[in-house]
Amino acid sequence: MYIKPTIVLIDETQYWDTALTDQAGKIFGVHIFDANKVVHCCEIAGSYELEALDVEIFNYETCPESIQDEIYTQWRLCTEPVMYVHVSDIERMKVFPQTTHRCKKDEYEEVWEGILEYYRCNSPQYSIPGE
Repeated sequence: MYIKPTIVLIDETQYWDTALTDQAGKIFGVHIFDANKVVHCCEIAGSYELEALDVEIFNYETCPESIQDEIYTQWRLCTEPVMYVHVSDIERMKVFPQTTHRCKKDEYEEVWEGILEYYRCNSPQYSIPGE
């Protein structure tokens, strides 16, 4: 079987305090999912299981460090580690496919955990929408 790690940036600006977004601009949650694994959360429509990786600030270069620190702290404390998003919603977003991995079916969880660990320690390649 193949694991296709894919990065997606989700605009989460609307959920943040305007005192922070006025300085930071848009705020994106960076998530990773296996594009070859669709789950069904008590409904017919398939979803991807997204794992939280990081947060990105659109105005990173001009945003004061204290505001950046506050955003990073709040994101780490408040973001759910896993969320589910309909496949059709993800298909409308810009995604960044990463290197595909091959594994045996009974090794999936172990290989996926290794992939997550790698991307949590090494920033994946993507571009912030609007750049």
